[in-house]
Amino acid sequence: MIDSNLKQNVLFIFILTCFFSKSFAQNNITLKGIIKNTDNVAIDGATLFLKDGHTGEVIKQGLTAIDGTFAFTVVAGSYVVSVSYSGTLSYQSELLKLSGSLDLGTIKIETAARSLKEVVIQSSANKPLIKIEGRKMIYNIQKSITAQGTNVLEALKKTPGVIVNQDNSITLNGANGALVMINGRQTYLQAAELAQLLKTMSSSDLKSIEIIRNPSAEYDAAGTGGIINLVLQKSIAEGFNGSINNGIAYGVTLKQNTNLNLNFRKGKVNLFGSYNHNFGHFAMDYDNDRTTNGKVYLNSNHDVDKRRNIGSTLGADYAIDTTKTIGMVVNGNFSNGGGLITPLTNIYDQPTGQLLQTLRSQSDYPDQKANRYNFNLNYRYKGSKHTTLDIDADYGIFDAATKNLSTNSFYAPNGDFQSSNNFLVANSRDIKLYAVKADYGFLVGKGRMAAGAKFSNVNADNVFNQYDANGSVNVIDINLSNTFKYQEQISAGYLKYETPVNDEFSMDIGVRIENTHSKGDLQPREGSSQSPALVVRNYLNVFPTASITYKTKNSGAYNLSFARRIDRPAYNDLNPFSYPVDELSYWKGNPFLRPQYANTLALQYSFKNTTISTSYTKTTDLSSGITEVLQENRIIMIPRNIGFQRNLNLTVTQQFTLAKWWNVSLTGIGYRLENKVGTLEYGNYSRSRFAGTINVQQTFNLPGHLTAEVAGIVNSKNISGLNTYIKSNSQVDLGLQKNLMKDKATLKLAVTDLLRTNKINTDAKLNNLLLHTTYVGESRQVRLNFTYRFGNNKVKTKDNRESGLQNESQRL
Repeated sequence: MIDSNLKQNVLFIFILTCFFSKSFAQNNITLKGIIKNTDNVAIDGATLFLKDGHTGEVIKQGLTAIDGTFAFTVVAGSYVVSVSYSGTLSYQSELLKLSGSLDLGTIKIETAARSLKEVVIQSSANKPLIKIEGRKMIYNIQKSITAQGTNVLEALKKTPGVIVNQDNSITLNGANGALVMINGRQTYLQAAELAQLLKTMSSSDLKSIEIIRNPSAEYDAAGTGGIINLVLQKSIAEGFNGSINNGIAYGVTLKQNTNLNLNFRKGKVNLFGSYNHNFGHFAMDYDNDRTTNGKVYLNSNHDVDKRRNIGSTLGADYAIDTTKTIGMVVNGNFSNGGGLITPLTNIYDQPTGQLLQTLRSQSDYPDQKANRYNFNLNYRYKGSKHTTLDIDADYGIFDAATKNLSTNSFYAPNGDFQSSNNFLVANSRDIKLYAVKADYGFLVGKGRMAAGAKFSNVNADNVFNQYDANGSVNVIDINLSNTFKYQEQISAGYLKYETPVNDEFSMDIGVRIENTHSKGDLQPREGSSQSPALVVRNYLNVFPTASITYKTKNSGAYNLSFARRIDRPAYNDLNPFSYPVDELSYWKGNPFLRPQYANTLALQYSFKNTTISTSYTKTTDLSSGITEVLQENRIIMIPRNIGFQRNLNLTVTQQFTLAKWWNVSLTGIGYRLENKVGTLEYGNYSRSRFAGTINVQQTFNLPGHLTAEVAGIVNSKNISGLNTYIKSNSQVDLGLQKNLMKDKATLKLAVTDLLRTNKINTDAKLNNLLLHTTYVGESRQVRLNFTYRFGNNKVKTKDNRESGLQNESQRL
């Protein structure tokens, strides 16, 4: 049960924020109006600037709502209001001397003929590090000096509320099952493949990282923890422009990274492309110690990843006319190279502590590849009266293969050789997917209706061959080899309606229906003693969403939202075959693994630079990996549905200026996890814990056009899965940046994990099995990056044409 004191604390915070918002409102007045075009149609998304009437300095900035309305809360004084639409200055008021609230009424602007006046693209320097838009938190990663010169997976670890675990799974605000999307689109990859894809992407390509805790109905229902959307940069400047970033990094060994972006826009045509690579070896050390059946196994591993990661993009947009655009995007991501793991396991007698045996192993990966190709065709229509139509068609290929020569030798306590077992594993994964989706939006009454449909098909072929490598010729072991084919089809449709109720309240309500058909087919080798297995599933789910927003008179806003979401099992998690990790440990899938579901209720309050949010999530059919004893001296890791979880979360985001040269961004997350879990074999468990994360980034504007950054993150102890306890960890990063060559170039120097405290330590107990793991990656690095921007940096003020891959992100 949820602690009663915690309920009282959350209620007290909510009442307190309501009280302060009412107090603030008593000292402010309102300036409002409505923006329409010459056809008397309300303008959604026009930009408004509230300026000081004496200095002309912009005090506030905002956008018109769906019905064209806007409102600023101010104190008595003199002001000027400017309206910009599609980059064109469309209206500027006379000097307004306010002593009380004022309604400007209807302001009509011209939208048919667009001015071609050039505007200089603004730098990201003026953007806040963290911005709240409705239910979405935007982390402007370009503002972080220490996040540059690395890959996207590493950049994710700096995002407030995001934790990347040692198995590459991602938790968001303490909840597992976060869905990672790129430009609003799914990758359909499992954790390991997704991690490898993100390693081939440069953090310099990111415009922002968006966190959506409670997405609405137009989003795929996958992701019980919420959505993490990676928004890539794209230039809208006329003519030719681009940037190149080169850098080096040193941790244990030297590494080099390069990122090149090019864009050409003229008339109706826009061409763009990018290339990036990250070369170098990456080291990690981890221990897997366990105690079972009267023996203690102390295992240490040194792992060196020698893969070279390359990413590239090529795309084109063509504007048919002012309302229609077609486009195509081709992405290629490539990871190839070797690797070497050197495990050492000492086996002791638990009662006496006497050394019984030593296992010396080596896992040599002479060939590893993970290549992804994605092709997209898109069509975008934006007509009058806010009618929109977006159509996307995607086809993707993921081609991966690994060879691992594992040598295992046992030695007596005195060092004498006893026995050995060597085997070669050749594993390939061939994934093909295609998806087609259409989204249509139109006005209904005062609000807007959105409807859409989507169909996706994923085919994954996994081939596993294990060979006996003890002789001069490798001989396939037919009892330890198999082929597993998995097919998944998802058909979805949704309806969503959003509308203002009055000047203070607005709401949206939606429903998404998804039908899932899947088939897993395990085929052993001919002559094998193993039996084939076929698991077919077909299930229909309904996912309701709802949200209501209340805007206070002092520009604050409350948002209450609800969403139901799902996490389907990963492809390999359904493969019932056993795979060796080393001589003493195995991994096995579970063909009976069910999806997990989550219902989340969230309340958020935003005022100026402060955001307070609380949410409650209940996850049923919670799935997690469990380590079990396979034989007397062997263990097996298997995913299972283990019960349900409750997550009560409180997040506070605060940005403030301590001095003109000193800005601070602070995010604090506290949550209580309660796991009611268990299995038939091991019984039931009840685990609960309070946990939290503090993320602080400080920016200092120093003399000589220098900018410094001090960033830190602290994660408290927390729990995971059936019975795993994760110890606290932290990280401190330092960065220094200087603009050169009339701001066309930037030099950045950063030190990450200065104190080398970003270590993962876990403890787990399951009956007579005790597990302790530690993981230390190459997180402490010195990075030096130089970026040069070239070409035209001006944009003509007409519609911004984006590729179809970004259509969904525009609705976030």
